[in-house]
Amino acid sequence: MKQDFDESAKVGVLFAPTESSQTPQLHNKPALFAVLALPYAFTTSVTVLLMPYLLRKYGISVDQIAKVVVIATLPSIWSFFWSPLADLGLRRRSWVVFSALGAGLAGGAAIPGIHGSHVLLTALLFLMNTFAGLLGSACGALLTAMPVALRGRSAGWYQAGNTGGAAIGGGLFIWLADHASLAVIAVVIVAAMLSPVFAAFLIQEPLPVRRAIRPKIIGLVHDMGEIFQSRRTWIGLVFLLSPVGSAAIGNLISGMGPDYHASGNEVLWVTGIVGGLFSALGCLIGGLVADKIGRMFAYALAGGMAALFGVYLGFAHATPFTYAMGYSGYSVAAGFAYAVFTAMVLDILGRRKHAAASGYTVLCSAGNLPIVYMTWLDGLGYRHWGARGLMATDAAANGGFGILLLLVAIFLGRHWNHLSQENGRNSSG
Repeated sequence: MKQDFDESAKVGVLFAPTESSQTPQLHNKPALFAVLALPYAFTTSVTVLLMPYLLRKYGISVDQIAKVVVIATLPSIWSFFWSPLADLGLRRRSWVVFSALGAGLAGGAAIPGIHGSHVLLTALLFLMNTFAGLLGSACGALLTAMPVALRGRSAGWYQAGNTGGAAIGGGLFIWLADHASLAVIAVVIVAAMLSPVFAAFLIQEPLPVRRAIRPKIIGLVHDMGEIFQSRRTWIGLVFLLSPVGSAAIGNLISGMGPDYHASGNEVLWVTGIVGGLFSALGCLIGGLVADKIGRMFAYALAGGMAALFGVYLGFAHATPFTYAMGYSGYSVAAGFAYAVFTAMVLDILGRRKHAAASGYTVLCSAGNLPIVYMTWLDGLGYRHWGARGLMATDAAANGGFGILLLLVAIFLGRHWNHLSQENGRNSSG
């Protein structure tokens, strides 16, 4: 009987509402976040890799495919609208379960819809990405609860699961598109997104107590106001809004194979699975380095790394070898930057009782702006000076701002680290 009661209690705690009146020092293993990120990663694979491939295979024009993908990815920009759900409702790990379940079912239902209404297909993909955004918010909130000394590594593992999962998932799904029926593909997608959910049962969170919704909303608004009134936030935004870590070359590199005389297969491998795995490796390295030397210095280092490989891609002989080696190195630099970016966001937020998910999502949304403007600037570089101009533009932006951020780190790093220590003391008190 006691064993049955214990099991029931575990399930009850999983789906109970958040918050606790006390916040004991519970934290999770950093590697756990790589598993929790997988449903989000597979959502990306389905939206931007599998779906365009399948639609084109079944005779849909590229302009129609573009419309479907653009609308389906809108939740990645708008997710801060519903991220407060992860702060106000159930526990964060409960939202991980529900979000993965919703994303998996919506993604699986979208696959057979290729032969039906494109409006319904787009709506299902939109819904899938909506659930994925909520999952990301819940994971972000869980990351903020990690000790300061482990936030870099936790961010590294989380981003490694995201980038590596998207690469491997994309390769698997596209292979299935040529070797299996739509029904089989749908089942595999649902299974792939739901399997990581079992890791949610390993997540440690404070025991919950029931509270009325009004105090929760007041607490959330107070926390958000506190975040954006903090000098620490505005210092952090200097880093988050800089070109460093935008990895904009990655948005254009698959179309640059002819500039390096690379074959279609070489482009597929370099920009697909291999690039994703190198990026995942960079995430793990970046998370470790961010914990060792600090987020600010690691951010500046990320700019130098991206600039180095950008220069190589721009000024070495335009050969398939240059394409493969240069972009592989750039992928490592990109992963390094992703991990440091996430660690920086966690440092800005500190440990939040009421707005961890909301604050995390808003800051991550701000970090998407450099991806947009650097992709545009890199495109201008290509228009005027070809591949060399694109790479030089990206390298100059990353290198120049890397130096600027290094100076900021030198002059303000002590202030930043002092606030980190205070956050750590406050969260443990």
